[in-house]
Amino acid sequence: MNIYVTSINQNSGKTFISAGIAALMQSLGYNSGVYKPIQTGAIDKGKFLISPDLTFVKMLDPYIKTHSTYMMKNKALPIVSSEKEKINIDIQEIKRDYSLFSKKTETVVVEAPCSLMTPLSQNIFTYNIPLILNIPVVFIINPSSDSVGQYLSEIYNAKSLGLDISGVIINKFPVYSESLEITTFPSLIEKYCDVKVLGLIRNFKGKSIQANILINEILNGIDIEDVFRMKIPKLNIY
Repeated sequence: MNIYVTSINQNSGKTFISAGIAALMQSLGYNSGVYKPIQTGAIDKGKFLISPDLTFVKMLDPYIKTHSTYMMKNKALPIVSSEKEKINIDIQEIKRDYSLFSKKTETVVVEAPCSLMTPLSQNIFTYNIPLILNIPVVFIINPSSDSVGQYLSEIYNAKSLGLDISGVIINKFPVYSESLEITTFPSLIEKYCDVKVLGLIRNFKGKSIQANILINEILNGIDIEDVFRMKIPKLNIY
């Protein structure tokens, strides 16, 4: 039960949704993990670096396993940060780390470092990660900042690259909006992108959220069985 979570911008809420899905699965009794292959903007603690994204996951639930293969201090594109810090990003190393990590868990949420067509090193792009890991892709969409046209292009390109797409999760969806474009966003995505909308998550305000609130929101807002494309027996406890 592993998925790759991606988006087309850095403000979509990938970490928020990834952590929420992992926390829900952990609450159901599954040994869950979040794998961040590449983390830029890591926090320098002197002798080691800390991933701010994986720290958020641990704050929600300390029992969720986390791992990152490459952590870089510079908050820039991975290819820029890696060149600056003299780090060679090796897709095979990511594959090995993922394989070892997934053996310790029953379900892994792999969080993309950036959009699919972002270069990581010479001849290696972000889309190569879900391809080499052979796991389905879930897009996180923010209707306030992303247009249907942007996702038409991104999803069409993803399909042409041979990626297996589970569907999209619409994040930061307003409870009420006078914008016709926003209110029709889910139906437009399904109709013109030919992918399934897996769920809607409302727009949370503030920088912190309690784990039980996020888990409840994920449980009620997302069809988690459609996300993983399988029946999840332990959902029956709810």
